[in-house]
Amino acid sequence: MAGQTLSEKIKSLLGRMVRKNAKDQRRGPRLTPRYSGTDHSSTGSRKKSLREKWQGRKGETKHKQNLGVLHREVNNQGKPFRVLLLAGLLLLGCGLLLPGAVQFLLGDLQYFRIHDIEFSGCVVTNDRGLRKFSNMSYEMNMLTIDAAAVKSRLQQHPWVEYANIRRIWPDRLEISIREHRPQALVAIDGEKGFRYLNRKGEIFAAVAPGQDIDFPVITGLDSITSELEREKMISEILSFLKLARMNNPNLPAQNVSEIHCTPEGELVIFLVKHPFPIYFGKGNIKRKYYQLRDVLGVLYRKKKGKVLIESVAYIRMDYQENKVLVAKSLAG
Repeated sequence: MAGQTLSEKIKSLLGRMVRKNAKDQRRGPRLTPRYSGTDHSSTGSRKKSLREKWQGRKGETKHKQNLGVLHREVNNQGKPFRVLLLAGLLLLGCGLLLPGAVQFLLGDLQYFRIHDIEFSGCVVTNDRGLRKFSNMSYEMNMLTIDAAAVKSRLQQHPWVEYANIRRIWPDRLEISIREHRPQALVAIDGEKGFRYLNRKGEIFAAVAPGQDIDFPVITGLDSITSELEREKMISEILSFLKLARMNNPNLPAQNVSEIHCTPEGELVIFLVKHPFPIYFGKGNIKRKYYQLRDVLGVLYRKKKGKVLIESVAYIRMDYQENKVLVAKSLAG
């Protein structure tokens, strides 16, 4: 016993209690009921005297008392099991309230070691990468794992927007995550490559080789020095992209190549197939989107065998209130 850990001593003690309880139940109670009174088996139908009746009632009373003693002894045999059950419940309660104490007592119990960690919601991420990022391993204990700390570490991953952890007793964890949904790519001065912009306007992760880059590119955002103006501009960009995702054939989201931000806080739109700029200005995003969609619908028509949009030099959406200026190139 000297070389055993505290948890091993507790398990040994509980095992002895269980074995003793099982042994007592097999043995059964050793109680011989005592009866007193007069035996009238050989008296035939002789009428009992007053003394014999009194002795018979006295014997019945003692018999009932003996049966009560027997019943209490049988019930007392279940007490060690109830004590064992109560001790287990107390240990479980300590596990929920005092994880440090339970880690000291039960930290090396193999029964509560984590054997399975299941992730759901992974598209760009994967199970192995998330386990490594959050410092999770199969050596961790179900009773002592700090689920809040693991959740916090997972949500620090560049692609994880939200994480939820669920214990499945005795040895399994279910982790569901929600990844960021890219809406655009952002070019940042001084950095190679692009970063993703999510639907909340947050720049969250760098684009890695092989990842999806079929999104509009936002440029010039660094030229906005005011944080408030930058947030307002990002909000207008997301509003425009949300309208474009309705995929009207004249102005689908796939046809938006670049959204440039000027230092004055105005937007300039560039389409995929046509290099001319569309000066979108600032504000009134919804009205300007529908106006541009109608103008492009006219420009995509053919006139004398030529498509009108091929001769466009630029489009200015803020030319005058409720008026759009379409400038043609000198060749047109």
